[in-house]
Formats: sequence, C-alpha cells, structure tokens
Amino acid sequence: MSTWGWRSHFYGLVPLGWALQAAGHEVRVASHPSMVTPISTAGLAAVPLGADVDFAEAFAGRIGAVGDLDRPGAPPAGALEPAITADGGVVRFADALLDELVAYGRRWRPDLLVWEPFNLAAPVAAAALGVPGVLHLWGPDSSVTLRLDPESVLGPLAARFGLAATDVALHGDLTLDPAPPPMQVPLAGPARPVRFVPYNGAAVLPPWLHGPAARPRVCVTAGTMMAGVGLHDRLDLSRVVRSVAELDVEVVVVVEPRQRRGLDALPANVRLADAPLALRLVLPTCAAIVQQGGAGTTMTALAHGVPQLVLPQVSDQHFNAERLAATGAGTWLAPERANGPALRDAVAELVGDGPARAAAAVMRDRIHALPSPAEVVPALAALAARIPT
Repeated sequence: MSTWGWRSHFYGLVPLGWALQAAGHEVRVASHPSMVTPISTAGLAAVPLGADVDFAEAFAGRIGAVGDLDRPGAPPAGALEPAITADGGVVRFADALLDELVAYGRRWRPDLLVWEPFNLAAPVAAAALGVPGVLHLWGPDSSVTLRLDPESVLGPLAARFGLAATDVALHGDLTLDPAPPPMQVPLAGPARPVRFVPYNGAAVLPPWLHGPAARPRVCVTAGTMMAGVGLHDRLDLSRVVRSVAELDVEVVVVVEPRQRRGLDALPANVRLADAPLALRLVLPTCAAIVQQGGAGTTMTALAHGVPQLVLPQVSDQHFNAERLAATGAGTWLAPERANGPALRDAVAELVGDGPARAAAAVMRDRIHALPSPAEVVPALAALAARIPT
C-alpha cells in the first residue's frame, strides 16, 4: 500500500490492510516519514520513504471555494478552479516519494500496489514495477471535478523510468468503491464495491459514552484537513456550536487541538470532547452531525445512519455535500447562509424523525450490504496473481 500527505488520506486504507493481513498476506504501507505514527498506530507496517513535505505550505493558496457544482453561474469571490497542476502540492508530494518508492518496490517486489485518491506516486510506481494497481476510493470520486493534464502532470514523473504518461493508469487495474448509489458518480474503468468500515485513528472510549445520551446528541466537527492546511479559521466554529446549542440537545464538539481556541466559554449543554475520540465511537449515539464535508467524516456518518448538515468551505467538501444531498440523508448550507437561525433550523429538522433520518437509514443499510474488505481480498489476490476473475 502507498499513502500520501495527510493521515485522513490513509485512514480509508486501514480496514483493507487489516483484511489482507488477516488473510495471511504481507502488507507494507509506504509513505513519507511523518506518516509513520498514523500507520503503525493502526497496526500496519510503515515503510518511511522519501522526504516530508509541509502540507500547509504545499497547498497554501491552492485550496479554495468553488461554485455550486451542479448549477451554472459565476464562482464565488476567491474561488479556485479545482486542478492538479505540474507545480501543485499533489505533484510535490509525489516527487518527494516516487524515487524511493520505486527503489523499495524493486527490492521488496510486491505483487500488488494499492493507493488512495490523488496519490500520483503510486500509479507511476506500479507502472514502473510492472505490477497490478488498485485505487481505493475514500467515498464519492471527487476527481471528476478536477482538471488534470496527463502530459504535463504525469509525463515528467513517468519519464524518470522510461515511461510515457499514457503508461500510467491513475485508476489502476481496479477501483474499490465504498460509496453506494446515489452517493457515487460514474467511475472510470473496472470497479468493485467494498463496504466502508469507519476508521478515524487512535481512540479512547470516555465514560460518558458508556451508555445512551439523556437527550438527542448532535456532533459538531471540522475534520482534520482544514486545521492541517491552516484554514481552520474559515469556519466560525464557536458560532456554529452556539447555534446548535440553542436546541434542546446535547452538543458534542470533536475538533483538532488548534480548533479548540475560542471554544472555552460554551453553553452548559455543550461537551468539548477530549482527544483522542474517533467519530466511529460517538456517532452511533448521535441524532445528527454538523460537519465540514470531508469524505471520511461524511462516509462515517453515512455508515452509522446519522443525518448530516454539511458546511462546506473548499472544493471537495462542496462535492461531497452535493452528493450527500442527492441521497436525501442530509443537506448543506453555503458559508454565506450558515447564520445562526438557518443553521439551527436545519439541525432541528435533521434531529426530528423526518425524511433525512429515513434516507440515512437506507444509506446505512446499503453500505452494510456491500462486501466487507475481507470479502474482496480473494479478488485482489487473484489480480496479484494475474488470474482472470
């Protein structure tokens, strides 16, 4: 396996890594040195390669809002076209990892390479090593919103190994798809469904989660990526929490340490959770979640059947929010509409026993009906052995 950049990018690979190990296969997870702790904490063998790239610095000024994806019109002020460019952060991460990834692959000689979205080093390495590749999606495939010119982006990376851009299959020989319809968009190339099994990193179950809540519980979170790229101030988290707390609910706030600033004087019905508290532990007790629209958060809530309100700030979050709305299992508010009354009323509707709750239950059942990671292992073993299935 190969992962890049940020720990939440890796989390979607973990259950498959467990399944492969449990089936007796040798699993190594190759990434930048800074990823050693998240990988090893998950019980998988980390292979630190290449150099670290500062995530916030690499994407500074390159992560911005986009217009509504399903409606025409001018993008909002400060919007950026979603794109992977030859001088962008995605390529910088690939450049820092690629040479050592291929060198390690030539020594260890894997039979299969698995990677997650926007990992450009891995598909180039698979082509250079001549091994089958598998793209494991996080959720709905947001790459459909991106502009990527293979010649300028992949060409220089592939040329290091005597390859052309056309020799590199970004979607691999197979795509593993955890997003059931209508959450998913049409995919490029062969795909196989796989159940989304939530993993959100190290976790400790606090005493207050030993039993059910006394009143409806609403989780408020801003994910990990926005803080990681220094954009945690784009969302007025204190205002969001206070708006939700106006309802007769218990509010549980799950945030990164740097997002806790300014959240010290909160209403009495707000619980500021101590880390580490993984979403997979708190969401089964929740009536709703308010979140930023990251793929991991969105899919974790779907897997638990929890209605969602998304407050998207950047491009992939807008995409995930609109795919969620297509399922009926939640809704979203644009930043300019996420004022107190509108936000409070949207959450109140989700907490009630309305259509969003029924739709969330349908999506939960669809996810649970998909083949588990263990059930897709034989197909991956056959692909590694070049056995037709």
